[in-house]
Amino acid sequence: MYPNFFIFLARTIGTKNQQNGVFQDIGVINNITSYKIVMSGITSFLGVATRPVMALTSMLLLTSTNTLAQADEEIPHKRAHHEMAYDEASKSVLMVSGSTPLNGGQSFKFFNDIWRYNSSGWSKVGTAGDERSGIRIAFDTKHNKIYSFGGFVGDQSRAELRVLENGAWKILSDVPEMKAAEPGFVYDIARDRLVSFGGSAGRGLANSDTWEWNGKSWKRFEGKSPEGRQAFVMVYDTKRKVTIVFGGMNAAGERLDDGIWEFDGKEWKNIRTTDGPSPRMLPGYAHDSKRGMLVIFGGLDKEGVKGDTWGWNGTTWKKLSDTGPSARMMGYMAYDKSRDRIVLFGGRPGWPNDVNDTWEWDGTSWTEAKN
Repeated sequence: MYPNFFIFLARTIGTKNQQNGVFQDIGVINNITSYKIVMSGITSFLGVATRPVMALTSMLLLTSTNTLAQADEEIPHKRAHHEMAYDEASKSVLMVSGSTPLNGGQSFKFFNDIWRYNSSGWSKVGTAGDERSGIRIAFDTKHNKIYSFGGFVGDQSRAELRVLENGAWKILSDVPEMKAAEPGFVYDIARDRLVSFGGSAGRGLANSDTWEWNGKSWKRFEGKSPEGRQAFVMVYDTKRKVTIVFGGMNAAGERLDDGIWEFDGKEWKNIRTTDGPSPRMLPGYAHDSKRGMLVIFGGLDKEGVKGDTWGWNGTTWKKLSDTGPSARMMGYMAYDKSRDRIVLFGGRPGWPNDVNDTWEWDGTSWTEAKN
């Protein structure tokens, strides 16, 4: 079974649920009159929708993956579920992994390519490891290393911690109880630790453990962590020396409206807010270290797919913009420290269509970049 790190919405009528060897993904269908949550083979009625809502158009077989044709590779292919981070060693944004639906959602293409982005645009570095989606990467600024954690391959969540060395992924650890698709994963420079939280180990599951890697082994945090979640925001605030978590949804499919969470290595603290963005899942996000601000873009709330930009400065939220990239989920981002820009690539405006546009946020407004 696909790890199903989201709780997918399916049409009440017209969807035949296949329960074995399937992949589920998110799409938007207009004019749905009723819908259901599908999780772990259990269906519960939610109600009547008066606007476009998230829906599962079908449960899609993974056994057939068509060849993805692209005339050139000057820019990365359309995708979602990818990951981005700033590589201080090369002074460029690194993008890896991801997946995209093909043939109207009848099959999927997973990626194992590695791309770099700077003032000259995109350049392909190569490929490494297996084709997987939903991984998280972090740059260790003390040792100048790129690490990846988790993700899913085929129909299984993964638990490998890997380091990128000489253009290849080297596995450092594989702890089965840490399996997680799209976990939170950051490098805490103040304590020289990799920190992981959340993600999904399987259908209808949302991890609630916090783990730390000390360079040799993982250790589970013994204190209380936030409620388990998936499709959420997690960044490291280099100025205040805390890991920040926002949003997402729990294993029951409920969007989490529990404010901001911050972790300093000793405890998780909850900061309740009333003036911020709507509860949402799947936004793009990055930490602007110059301004000391978490910036999020888009995502999905109860009203639908969003296209707004918000900033959290450690005390308050501020809406930064209502214009810029088209509304989308998974428009993932990274802060380019050398150019003082947040770079956004791709994402999913609606099912089954991903995009491969690139945008830059300069702290005031968005500009579309051309390679």
